[in-house]
Amino acid sequence: MSSTTPDTIAPHVEAAKRLLREIERHADAAIDTLNSGNGSQFLLAIQERETLLSQLSQVVTALNRERTHADARGPRESAEAKAMIGKLAGAATSVMASQERLVVSVTAERDRLAAAVRRTEQPDPIASQYAAISHPLRAGYLSVTG
Repeated sequence: MSSTTPDTIAPHVEAAKRLLREIERHADAAIDTLNSGNGSQFLLAIQERETLLSQLSQVVTALNRERTHADARGPRESAEAKAMIGKLAGAATSVMASQERLVVSVTAERDRLAAAVRRTEQPDPIASQYAAISHPLRAGYLSVTG
């Protein structure tokens, strides 16, 4: 009876763990650029994160395919292979926490900007008062000669 061996899944697990570390690093970088107000760098960090997520999806698909082929040969998975998958799951959990931090930061920034836009749509009472007293109404004259 064949089982999933660490040798068959190790390259996929290591690639996935490397990508997960990189994704987590990009979440922190995106938060830093968002906090610094650098919108173009923030967009670049998010685009790179999307690329990494796409690569991770491909690695996970390959890992799943390897495990499926091994299950077809025999349903047993070695204890070492299970431990590797467990460590990978732990790394994925850490990335989910970084994703949540990123979402919270982006939501706070969105709300801050929306409030700023709403404030610009309201008349400024101090500016209106200043305009009223700094430009007294002039008496209107009608010129007949031009």
